[in-house]
Order: sequence, then C-alpha cells, then structure tokens
Amino acid sequence: MKNNKLNLPWHLSMDYNEKSPFDFPMPSSVFSLSPLYMSTTTAALQKILKTPSRLIALVLVVVFLAEAFIMLALPVLLPENLSSQTYALVDAISLTVLSAPALWLIIIGPLRQIAIDEQARTETVVNFAGDGIITIDSQGVILSINRAGRQLFQFQPHQLIGHSVTELLPAFVFQPTSANETRQLEGVRCDQTRFPIALSLAEIPPDHQPNFVAIVRDLTEAQRLEKERTNAAREREAMRSQQMKTLAEIATGVAHEIRNPLTSIKMLIQADRQRLEKQGMPSEDLELVEHEIRRMERSVSSLLEYARPSRPERKTIFLQDVLDRTRALVEGRARSERIQLQLVMSEIPVYVVADPEQIQQLLLNLILNAFDAMPDGGPLRIELSQDETDAIVKVIDEGTGIAPDILDRLFTPFVTNKKSGIGLGLGISRRIAEDHSGTLTGYNIENGACFELHLPLIVV
Repeated sequence: MKNNKLNLPWHLSMDYNEKSPFDFPMPSSVFSLSPLYMSTTTAALQKILKTPSRLIALVLVVVFLAEAFIMLALPVLLPENLSSQTYALVDAISLTVLSAPALWLIIIGPLRQIAIDEQARTETVVNFAGDGIITIDSQGVILSINRAGRQLFQFQPHQLIGHSVTELLPAFVFQPTSANETRQLEGVRCDQTRFPIALSLAEIPPDHQPNFVAIVRDLTEAQRLEKERTNAAREREAMRSQQMKTLAEIATGVAHEIRNPLTSIKMLIQADRQRLEKQGMPSEDLELVEHEIRRMERSVSSLLEYARPSRPERKTIFLQDVLDRTRALVEGRARSERIQLQLVMSEIPVYVVADPEQIQQLLLNLILNAFDAMPDGGPLRIELSQDETDAIVKVIDEGTGIAPDILDRLFTPFVTNKKSGIGLGLGISRRIAEDHSGTLTGYNIENGACFELHLPLIVV
C-alpha cells in the first residue's frame, strides 16, 4: 500500500478530519455575525462577486472610508507636537485595526460562509449519491471516496485513502470518458471477489497537477436482468419454433384430409348445379355451399402458408411502385365500401431490398384488415416516409380499433379481432417483415388503429 501526500481540493475531501482553508480562529467578540446579517450580506455579496472589478472596488471603498475617518479623527485625538514619523505610525496602526474588522464583516465573513455552505452542499450531494465517487491524483492514488463507493467495494476509508486505485480497479487507465460515456471494468471487493462495473472518468485540473473523479456503478444487477431477458427471449423463440413445427405437421395433415375432398365437392356442385336447381334445390343454398367451400379453402391455404412460408426472392425495389400496385388492387373494393384511400408518399425515392410479392402481400393484409375494421366506410390513410435507417409504412384507419384483450397477442396465431377470421394474416405479415430484417407493430390511436412497418433502407 502506498501513502502519498494528498493534493485534493478541500471541498472534495469527504473522508478527512482536517479543517477547511477558511477554518482559522477568530475573536468571537469582534467577528460573531448574526444569521440575519449574514444572509443579507451574503446575498448582496454574491451579486457583487459576479465580476472581480466589483470586489476590488468594494475593498477600495472600505479602505478609503476607514482612512478618511482616521484622517478626521487623529488631529482631534493626538497632540499637536507629535512628530511626523509617530503620526504616520499611529495612522497605519489605526487603519489596520479599523479596516480588518470592516473587511471581515463586509467581505471575508460572508465569503467564508459561502464557502462553508458550498462545502456542505457538495459533501451532502457526493455522500448521498447512488453511485460510487472516487477522487484520484495523477499517480493513481485514492484521495477520497464517498459512502456509496465504500459500500460498493466494502472497504473502510482508512483502507482506501492513500492507496492505489488499481487495488479496486485492476484494469484502471487514465483515459477520461466523454459525456454519457462509460467504460466497463471489473471491480475488486474487500474479500477479493470481482464484479462488473461501469466507469466514467473526468479530469479536475488544480493549480499544479491534474486530479481525476471516477464515477463507478455496479452492473451486477443490470447484467443479471439482461441475462434473464435474453434467456426469456430465447425461450419464447424456442417455443415459437416448436409451435411452427407443430403447425406445419398439422397443416400437412389438413392439406391431405380436407383440401382434396373440398375441391371434389366444389367441382361436383359446379358441374351439377343446373340439374340440382331443376330438381328443386334453391340456387341461394348452392351459392352458400360454394361460398363456404371457398372460405374453407382459403383457411387451409393460409394455414399452409403460415406453416411453410416460401423463401423470399430479394432484389432492390422502389417502394413507391409497390404501394401504387397495392392501391390499384384494392381501389374497387374501397369504392364499393365507401372507403376513401389516401396515399401519402415521400417525394424522395425509397428503396429497400425485398421480395416485392411478399411485401405486396403484407401490405394487402394490413389494408384489407383495415377495410374489415371500417364497416361504415371512412378515410384510410397510407403513409410512406423514411428516417436515417428505415423505410416506414403506416396504415392508419378510423375503424373500431384493436380490442384491448388481444392487443398484447395481436400477432399470435389464431388470435383475431374478426368474427369470421382465423387469425393467421397478421402472423404471416409479421413473419414477412422479420424475414426482411424489419419490424411490424400495431397499436390503437385516438380514432382507430395504426400498423407500422419498418424495413431497412438502402441508398441507390
């Protein structure tokens, strides 16, 4: 252990029993100041101290007034036959005796109180800070450490003050960090156990050599929580993979057991429709049967598509073109359902690397879902914009919104807001977004819902 003379500024020395530079003895009968006087004088002095010239002017005024008083009083108090040397000596002594209390009362006393208050505030803030605060000299010697730092490393002050900081931080280097920057190191406790910390280091330049302030934060709990979040995410991903595997197996069985018989039934009905109508079968019933068969086929196709997605064929695409084609596909239905499509696109060309068919399918899913949420019609706004890294597409409807009970499970298979839906469309859409290194989110807004797609932007 190394012991050095400490060169820490007095207001940062929290762990010493030494006096501050202002703690010198004073005659209480002359220099005792009332709290009211001190508070008033201190407030006035703080205004004066804003510039050094004001302080110098104040000192000169005090000395001038003292000298003027003495010059008026001495001829009255001293004998006329006193020599000039003696007169000058008495004048100097009188000026000193009179000026010293005046300067103390007006300037030095309030300055001392300001310094004491500032020291108390600094020590309170530092000692009650949640992070460890360590001051270090240019040789790496610990000058002071606050309460949180002592608790963090489990040392007593006498075991740290004057010792090398490498005993606490073996990998410590004199490299100050910038604002909001931290450096991860290992700390060593009293029992020699190691733990992760985040270190911020700043330089404090005194008169002769630099000192440093290190702010230390324990990362043990943060790393534990991050590890738990990572493990939970891995478990969710593993569960999702297992669900997809199970779903693929179910979908394969459904394809064999349902799809082919449905196709046969539909073909028989279409072939014998006229004969069945002549035999008295109502045409409305036949249309209903055919409609339900087509709906079942769509459900089976969606299930297969979700379980066994096709591999994307990626290329550079102009996203404005994809949105134009998608709008053309839905304009007819929009008119029939009294929905006003509003396509707002960035004037700057937006390019992404993606499968244009899959992106169009994703957008169609979102737009058709919005149609279903607006049975009475209304405006449907589709916005295309970009930020520094992503192309952003928003589909904003003024419909019924997303039910609160499914908001957190919106993209889970078989969770749907629609009475006749099977709950796979949004899951397929999110998977397409993730396959393209993007994200898809949905949330309620004041008068409806918004689905937001982010895809990585490229510069062409």
